[in-house]
Amino acid sequence: MAIKATDWLITSDVAHEAAFRVDLPEEDRGKWVLSYLPTNRRLTKNQALTGMVLAEMILLDHLHPAGLNQEIAQLHAIELGLTLHDIMSLLALRAPESAEPDASCESTDERLRSAWALMHGASCFAA
Repeated sequence: MAIKATDWLITSDVAHEAAFRVDLPEEDRGKWVLSYLPTNRRLTKNQALTGMVLAEMILLDHLHPAGLNQEIAQLHAIELGLTLHDIMSLLALRAPESAEPDASCESTDERLRSAWALMHGASCFAA
């Protein structure tokens, strides 16, 4: 996991996400935009870094399930003003189109199947 941060750009060698600083002559000048969040949502640099760390945590857990630390991930999501489920859904929507659930994926692995369904147009309802 390597996140590179400069004065203008934050990138990851794991997640295909980025954050960049807004320098337009407007009231949000100097704020940051995170690639998987709506562009009207402006962040501090620390929040942008947190968002990149969270994206890496989620992606790495998806690739090599080791048990995502739910408490830490939820705290990071709260710092962004969202829930962990919101973040996971936004990242799933940005996943490559060919990211179909692995054939070896057991039917009990609902997290992978629901993320795939969500990014391919299925509606999600919470009760």
